[in-house]
Amino acid sequence: MSAAAAGFVSGAVLLALLLLGLPVAFSMALVGAGGLLLIGGTGPAMGLLATIPYATVASFSLVVIPMFILMGELVASAGFARQAYAAARLWFGRLPGGLAMSAIGASAFFAAVSGSSVAATATMGRLSIAEMRRHGYDGGFAAGTVVVAGTLAALIPPSAMAVFYALVTDQSVSRMLFAGVGPGLLSAGLFMVTAWLVARRNPSMVTAVDKPPPWSARLASLKSIGPFGVLIVVVLGGIYSGLVTVNEASALGALCALALLAAYRQLKWNVLNQALTSSVRISCMIYLIIIGGLLYSRFLAFAGIPFAMVGALKGLDVSPLLVVIVMLGIMTILGMFMDTVGMIMLTLPFFFPIVKALGVDPIWFGVLVILQAELAVITPPVGVHLFIARQIAPDVALSAIIRGSLPFMLCQFVIMAVVLAFPPIALWLPGRLAP
Repeated sequence: MSAAAAGFVSGAVLLALLLLGLPVAFSMALVGAGGLLLIGGTGPAMGLLATIPYATVASFSLVVIPMFILMGELVASAGFARQAYAAARLWFGRLPGGLAMSAIGASAFFAAVSGSSVAATATMGRLSIAEMRRHGYDGGFAAGTVVVAGTLAALIPPSAMAVFYALVTDQSVSRMLFAGVGPGLLSAGLFMVTAWLVARRNPSMVTAVDKPPPWSARLASLKSIGPFGVLIVVVLGGIYSGLVTVNEASALGALCALALLAAYRQLKWNVLNQALTSSVRISCMIYLIIIGGLLYSRFLAFAGIPFAMVGALKGLDVSPLLVVIVMLGIMTILGMFMDTVGMIMLTLPFFFPIVKALGVDPIWFGVLVILQAELAVITPPVGVHLFIARQIAPDVALSAIIRGSLPFMLCQFVIMAVVLAFPPIALWLPGRLAP
């Protein structure tokens, strides 16, 4: 069977399994193992089935993912996000759309200590949606703001998505993490400007609720974000200075979060149990997708499919930038119907060899992939953040939440275009990491 035929058949079978409702991890594992069995015989197939699951789970480098997720879950359980929201409200609450801007600002702080965008959306949604609606905000706009603000956790380090990409593509985890700082701050800033513009253009959707607080109150509120500062300095400062490795920083961050809970008298059994349970559930989901994706990618490599695709593209003599844009477009479409981790793991075995062959910076490409993943979690019909917001505000129609998030979706495309046009936004800070 030719590489083209193998690729077509495997893609068709994989799509059929996904349409039948089989989870993406098991779909990729079945297609990968079955393809290896048909093409390579029993030996290679059984060998990879015997080694890949254990090697993946036993990999010391993968400890970063559960540790960063645990750190974020502990912070979410401690009430620190509520303090950050209260502080942001003192600074932005008096502006048009100020409560929405406060939710975005608090989400940016929470993103800096949480690796999970789902946790960020759920936490900030519970804090801010009801508060905005209580003060006269349109329900769709309030929920749509939180839906998009939660995506910042996928970009601002410590991001589980950045770690996931770096490990799967064998890139530097520290460089990948810091590559998200510039685009993450840009995203937060543009989201806040978008909320302000929407409020100015449609004043009936919002209500100015706060009088300008005294500067003493604003400055005093900065004390409430102290726990975030501690974790940012410990984790990101430690990695940037070279004092600790990424693995050490992730464990140190989880330990510091635990210590902060104890210091603020928030360390209770139900809090710890909830954080550990959620961290294990999310980590296991990611691990299963990595295992399935690795089996599928090994089959593709054994069949020679990536090499055939690289050769075909080189023969077309197309611009690398155009190829990257086409890849992002494909991911955007797939992201409408798949979870982001599965979508990335499904496409990277095809796309990453092409990216390397065309000389595209893999860190820059990784940032673009994460930006696209941010878009995927807020686009219907299966945008997971939309359903989280719907669960928090069940009386707000899903269509209203989608309409409320549309201005921010357009903002996402602008951010992606800016990073495409100006790669140093993502690459400047990683280039200055301590060796």
